Amino acid sequence: MNRINFLIISGSYIFRTGLRFLLEELDVTGRIYLADDADKMLKTQADILFFDTSLSFPETLLSQWKESPERPVLVGLVPRPDGLPPSGEPRYRFTLDLSLPKSELLGELQKIIRESGFEESPSSREGKLSDRERTILRYVALGFTNKEIAERLFISTHTVITHRKNITRKIGIKTVSGLTVYALLNHLIEMEELQEDPSG
Repeated sequence: MNRINFLIISGSYIFRTGLRFLLEELDVTGRIYLADDADKMLKTQADILFFDTSLSFPETLLSQWKESPERPVLVGLVPRPDGLPPSGEPRYRFTLDLSLPKSELLGELQKIIRESGFEESPSSREGKLSDRERTILRYVALGFTNKEIAERLFISTHTVITHRKNITRKIGIKTVSGLTVYALLNHLIEMEELQEDPSG
């Protein structure tokens, strides 16, 4: 599986680190580069570049950027829904509204990766998951507790925990948010399901 390298350019420490933590949960993530200005834009081998739209492209870099055939996919970071990139700036292929809730941000990142042509092919590791493990992973991603999963599947909580350990070992992801992103990318759940109350 090819990994995706990301570059995050923002003057805001919160924007840079918050987005980095989200990207680290993605199974497709390779390197993540951080910068607080545009100087590293042409020096870093990134596939997707997140650029804070409150910053401006220096004119010298702008001309080089436009002439570069290898430039990464450009995503404009906006701090709120009505935040639009300034006119006259490079054309952003996507914008990312940083005011969205975490689950929606994860969905937007998934969409950006997919529509940029970096869609992860079904991972060979994912193919090793049994049907029961895939079912449990789906419930975990939807926010169910071990006890709730056990009750739904008529198995013991200990068995659920064992399956979860096996899932983590096979796909190398430990956190619930990471497993949620993995389930989204591998189409085990859909974004709409995350909006629903898991107890319903």
